[in-house]
Amino acid sequence: MKPIIRSYLIEINLGATVPGAGSQIFIQDYPTLRNIYLCGVMSYSSTTSAQSPNGRAVISAAGEVSISATFVDKYNQEIIHNYPLRDLDPYFTAGFYRDYKPFPLQLTKSYITINSTANLTANESVLLNILYYLEKDAATVRLSNR
Repeated sequence: MKPIIRSYLIEINLGATVPGAGSQIFIQDYPTLRNIYLCGVMSYSSTTSAQSPNGRAVISAAGEVSISATFVDKYNQEIIHNYPLRDLDPYFTAGFYRDYKPFPLQLTKSYITINSTANLTANESVLLNILYYLEKDAATVRLSNR
């Protein structure tokens, strides 16, 4: 595992009604996460976080099994495709987080996919902690990987 340079918690709300199986929910724009290099992602369920920063209920651990995530680079290529949220939750992976070879993230083209509506409820939120670095951090990142 690489040291975390920067992280930002984002929330993806399922909406007033649970989207059907196969639905994609695109991630909204977060100005802080523009022009970043994605290094890793962590997902959280109600097991570790009862409420989102916006005061909404967080999906259950069983709900994590029903959702996958896709992350797109600045060239609109799907670098991480349909990755199960449950495997991104450190609670279920012995405290480890998934780190990736860094790539320039295009967050607004990235999305989650509802694979099954089982164990999902309206107005629940998916929490993802985006691990990243900025161009100005690149020298520090290279030093830490030696």
